[in-house]
Amino acid sequence: MKIAAVADLPLRIANPLFNVNILYNVVNDMVANEDASIIVFPEMCLTTASCRDLADQAQIRADILTACNSLQLAGTGNVLFTLNFPMRLSDSTRYAVTACIHDGCVPYSSLAPRESPSDNMLAAVTLRAKGAKNSPSLTICPSAIPMHLATPAELDAFAVAQSKKLKSAFLLVNAGPYESTSEAVFFPHIAYAKDGELLSSGIDPMKPFVFDFDFPVDCDFTAKERMIAPPRRNPLLLASSQTPFIPGNQDDLNNIFLAQTLGLQKRMESSRSDKLVVGLSGGLDSTLALLAACEAAGASNVLAVGMPGFGTTKRTKNNAGHLAEKLGCDYRVIDIKSACLQHFADIGHDPAKINIVYENAQARERTQILMDLANEYNALVVGTGDLSENALGWCTYNGDHMSMYAVNASVPKTLIRALVANYAASNQDIADILQDILDTPVSPELIPSGDDSSDSVQKTEQILGAYELHDFYLYHLICLNETPKKILASAKKVFSGCYSQEEILRTLKLFLDRFFTQQFKRTCAPDGPAVTPVSLSPRTGWRVPSDADPSAWLDALENS
Repeated sequence: MKIAAVADLPLRIANPLFNVNILYNVVNDMVANEDASIIVFPEMCLTTASCRDLADQAQIRADILTACNSLQLAGTGNVLFTLNFPMRLSDSTRYAVTACIHDGCVPYSSLAPRESPSDNMLAAVTLRAKGAKNSPSLTICPSAIPMHLATPAELDAFAVAQSKKLKSAFLLVNAGPYESTSEAVFFPHIAYAKDGELLSSGIDPMKPFVFDFDFPVDCDFTAKERMIAPPRRNPLLLASSQTPFIPGNQDDLNNIFLAQTLGLQKRMESSRSDKLVVGLSGGLDSTLALLAACEAAGASNVLAVGMPGFGTTKRTKNNAGHLAEKLGCDYRVIDIKSACLQHFADIGHDPAKINIVYENAQARERTQILMDLANEYNALVVGTGDLSENALGWCTYNGDHMSMYAVNASVPKTLIRALVANYAASNQDIADILQDILDTPVSPELIPSGDDSSDSVQKTEQILGAYELHDFYLYHLICLNETPKKILASAKKVFSGCYSQEEILRTLKLFLDRFFTQQFKRTCAPDGPAVTPVSLSPRTGWRVPSDADPSAWLDALENS
């Protein structure tokens, strides 16, 4: 008997009546062209998993019932296929219902509590041929697990483990990029394991995954409902690393970058945008944002804007221009100095007074330019700020803090460095430019350094401390929920010989103080895809008040 799994579907969020037609056409196509007898779709294929609270709307609930009825009334012959949708029962819990529709009826189903893609259980059904001696069993598991919770490799390992545990062939079909990418990215992924061995993994978008299984043709089935705990990353695996955010293999690096591009593509599609706009400084963050934008939209649909100000150096300006030219972007240079001087005059600020007004005015002027250009060209402003800066609040409120889609929102500085280096390794035509960007000290370049200077006098890590320390602290605080004293002890051990104990302590205190006091900036942060285990999104990630008191954490470090 042939089994088909289809994960890459052109579904629409919160539109069951549209989606049911897509599913019905796929079923008919699989029967006619692949001779499939069982077809498995991803979790929440009627509404999409990221529909979230819209699934509770009376209109959507009514459309789900209409869609289910239309499938049963239409009839699909003797084929069995999965249909997964949300349902809120009388106990106020939202469930994922996996219905196996067979010859116009629903003989088997499974029910699992599933409030969101980030929690609770997966609903699965184990099928066995009725009346056949020694019949093998197949567990079908529709899922919608975003990448920050489990990588494709971890989904494969999960399928292998479940095939051993259940003593059943195990087929996992994961949702794809038709899901919302507001705060997560889903990879369309299929993992098929049998007897503890991975037989197939991944997805070919040009064709469905079809395989033979030892069910007798046209047999009836018995079924067993199952609730399965979804796979979860184990943060302890990287706890002793100096760079816990950097994965240990190139495939995971490639997948993180791919997730960023998929997020941008979906956001362009849903916002009906024609172009992407990136403020290109010649630094690491904007470089990665530009690379992702070019991969997502094509370089010809990317407007890269260089906006030199009072502290811009020749090195970063030249690198930005050369990179945009090599990639084939539309590149423009808009000098912001005269606009800022006019603004200083308007508000009565002496430009000789180099303070936070002097610095932040430049960041806000750049954001205004990018936003207005986006309006001009029906484009999206791609944010460049990274996770490390978000954690420290090292951004100008309503300046570089703001964008229309923050593609680096869950990528810390250490990982950005690794992603750019990885891209350079496979793109030799721009490798020299990317290497010089990697070698450039991190700086906001807001303070004058002299007309002929190659490096800024304003070096971020001399002010804040090393980013690898901050990223280490962030990982241990958020992923492991460790106390400050334990974080400090771990850092002293891991970074012994790299930094003095005084510097490790100083940087930790600064991290904790800024992490809590700058929460107000994150509370109104724009959407951005979670592509690592840490998200500081106020909506789905780090949900805390803006005025929490950091004293408990800082006091714990006294006398350390």
